[in-house]
Amino acid sequence: MGISKGFLLQNKGFARLLGVLLCVLVAAGCVSLGEVVKLAGRVQDAGYSGVSVHHQTSNGFDTISVSAFKPTETDDDGAAIFRLIWDTYPEEVDQAVVSVNGRPRAASKAELERAFGPRKIQPKESGTAATVALLVLVVLLACAVVVVVVVRVRRRRRRQLPPPPYPQGPYYYQP
Repeated sequence: MGISKGFLLQNKGFARLLGVLLCVLVAAGCVSLGEVVKLAGRVQDAGYSGVSVHHQTSNGFDTISVSAFKPTETDDDGAAIFRLIWDTYPEEVDQAVVSVNGRPRAASKAELERAFGPRKIQPKESGTAATVALLVLVVLLACAVVVVVVVRVRRRRRRQLPPPPYPQGPYYYQP
């Protein structure tokens, strides 16, 4: 059972609430996407071409993958890209996988810290606090939707029905 177009047209408050929820979720996704795009631009500015950047989170483990080409150097180990990730990417990084000219190399958070020292930019909170805040927001929005639906249903039930178009007595009784 889905939400019909007629239901949304009759319940403008519910439609507005769905619109706000959609905007919040899109804005949250765009923040991370914007950082990935900025990192791709910085890698291209470092002289690489065909740059592809992907940030994946699985069970709280963040992996950033960068694939790039540098035709002038066939033995590039991707150290410059690892440094760009470590020094400029503001999201949490537990593992970085860099593939230059088709040769992948991976480094854990500890290996990156040993190689480049502490991060110059502090990662954004993506741990428990952010998860709890998102969960609370979703629960509050769900409660608001339930309240709106219950109020609308109760209002509809309280309305008096119009009298029926036929007489209320037996068929043989006509006034």
